[in-house]
Amino acid sequence: MGKVTDIVIRMARKLTEDIAALARQRDAGTPKTFPRFREIRNAHLDIQGLIFSIQERIPETGQELPENFSQWVIRQKLGDIAIFTDISYAFISDPPLALTSSLGAYDVLLAEQKAFRETLAAFDMMLMEAGIDDKTADELDATRSKIEKILEMIETLLVKSPKILEEF
Repeated sequence: MGKVTDIVIRMARKLTEDIAALARQRDAGTPKTFPRFREIRNAHLDIQGLIFSIQERIPETGQELPENFSQWVIRQKLGDIAIFTDISYAFISDPPLALTSSLGAYDVLLAEQKAFRETLAAFDMMLMEAGIDDKTADELDATRSKIEKILEMIETLLVKSPKILEEF
């Protein structure tokens, strides 16, 4: 086995562990504070970065990885998105005061809105690439619906949150 293949396999193991840790955070309940939510978001972004690194190295491994490895990676990405969407949905549907009334809330909400719009745009393409079964497709349709609802909730919160002072 080549060096790059060994690295990719170790990265895949770490990916599995990181996604399991994120799932445990989801199962622990809704984050109570915005800093806690930000920690969870950062863990999600780290997972997405690891997935990108794995995908970038796959061509260098030649035929050394299992045939369906690329699809497995995309399924992991979809799983990560589903878990983070569950956490975000719970958090944004009952946001702490800091997310609705603090001066930085507007920027935070805009960033979340942008991130979820990008996720939604890439979601259908990932579904096709992943080659998933009907049961998983149904679960991911539920995730897609939650993302759409999160975007609606963020839109409502943006209307209510204090705007940044642009000039004095």
